[in-house]
Amino acid sequence: MNLDDVIVEEGDIHGDGVNVAARLEALAETGGICVSGTVRDHIGERLDLIFDDLGTQTSKTSLAR
Repeated sequence: MNLDDVIVEEGDIHGDGVNVAARLEALAETGGICVSGTVRDHIGERLDLIFDDLGTQTSKTSLAR
């Protein structure tokens, strides 16, 4: 799960937000959800959730936390 800008053109979506979300999906365990540092920061203490920090991840599109 990522929070970033996306571009919608003729029924297709693309952009860094989509690219990062796809890479996060690949990092998630089966049945799990992997969120970007931006999503975690926005959630903050609002929800009763526990996050496992995977550390900084790097790929073609840089991922934070």
